[in-house]
Amino acid sequence: MLDEYEVFLFTRELSNLTKDYPTCTDSLTKENIYQQIELLREVLQLHYHSKFKSSL
Repeated sequence: MLDEYEVFLFTRELSNLTKDYPTCTDSLTKENIYQQIELLREVLQLHYHSKFKSSL
């Protein structure tokens, strides 16, 4: 499980990548950014899902 600071860092990085994605012109870099975005979303989703389950 992630601590509060890690969640903050992941969320901030996700926000930054999401901002950069539309302006990227290099297809390889854009694919890498996309993969990082998806990975961060998945990690955060798992974190919030596990947090919800543990509170039940």
